[in-house]
Amino acid sequence: MPHSLRITRPEGPLRAAVALPHAKSVANRALVLADLAGDPAGVGHPGDADDTRILRQLLLERPHRMHCGDGGTTLRFLLAWACVQAGEERLITGNPRLLQRPHAPLVEALRALGADITAHGDGFRVRGGELRGGAITLHSPASSQFISALLLVAPRFAEGLQLHWTGLRLSEPYVRMTVKLLQHFGADARMEGDVARVMPGPLKAAPFHVPGDWSAAAFWHELVALAPGSSVLLEGVGQDGLQGDEAAAMWFTDHVKGGPTPDGWLLEHLGGITTPFHADLIRTPDLFQPLAFTMAALGRKAEFTGLHNLPLKETDRLQAVADALQALGCTVHRTTGSFRLQGPITNRNPAPFDPQGDHRMAMSLAPLALVCDEVVIQSHEVVGKSYPGYWDDLRSAGFEVHWA
Repeated sequence: MPHSLRITRPEGPLRAAVALPHAKSVANRALVLADLAGDPAGVGHPGDADDTRILRQLLLERPHRMHCGDGGTTLRFLLAWACVQAGEERLITGNPRLLQRPHAPLVEALRALGADITAHGDGFRVRGGELRGGAITLHSPASSQFISALLLVAPRFAEGLQLHWTGLRLSEPYVRMTVKLLQHFGADARMEGDVARVMPGPLKAAPFHVPGDWSAAAFWHELVALAPGSSVLLEGVGQDGLQGDEAAAMWFTDHVKGGPTPDGWLLEHLGGITTPFHADLIRTPDLFQPLAFTMAALGRKAEFTGLHNLPLKETDRLQAVADALQALGCTVHRTTGSFRLQGPITNRNPAPFDPQGDHRMAMSLAPLALVCDEVVIQSHEVVGKSYPGYWDDLRSAGFEVHWA
């Protein structure tokens, strides 16, 4: 039976220096590119998030059966990677929830570019070969990972790749991240308007150090926003434009003052704003959960748009957040791609929360211990997907974190 954790707030303001995990979105792209460049060990400090650890191990061991756990990027990137391993056959698989998530558009695109992929009940059988590549259009893909997976292996295509991205463009910064990393490893890659182009040619080994994770930083913005008088240093984190979730600093600016220091990024509590809040998160939908719970806890009416792909994540994130907020006494309304809420939280002794296999649900619910008597998180180990040290970092900031 999964363990549960009971979290209670510190006696005073938060005072902490936190070494954030390395960004798994960056690490996973760099690992694939380093492998294709012939230097699979060339990524320094990729981090110990489950998704990254599994991907790195699979790339180093290169087994016939590649089990990706719950990692969407792990499966989708390996699916494309396996297509360009000429003369080799692999089964790309994962846990049941991962296999239920959408992958067909990526499979169809790879087939259109010359790949040999067969869907099986337990995953995808891939026979690697020499892919011709060429021009392709993806219209409103449910995940930007489909585009990134194609771009990562495009230097191996005989004709390279000219990818037209039309319609709804969810999580665009992640695609731009992919292009920047391709350039780091020597690819002739660029993105102009709705077209991403990658020319054929060998990648070059290039040492790469994975930065701290701004997606993880969002939960510390939530914590500082809910804790008056608090100050938290996020060590080794800065803004260089690589990660789209650097936008957390902007979206939390009403309640958190943030800025660079010689040692990282310093967060300080601000307070007082109660006007309605609106955020279009079409570029950064992973920020929805910490923002939604922050606004509810502060009693701010909030509306979020651009959330079209959140029902397709580790869980249906819109429904999961709606269920949690209603259990806390808030009013919510969700439609396709949008979400409205009205706080404040009135139930300060909620029942244990089930994160439903979603690391971001667990990490965004825990800060509510600052406004509730306590918060109990079931299946706490789910945070290992992206931030294995989260509970220890909460303890270091003064929270009581015990077995429930």
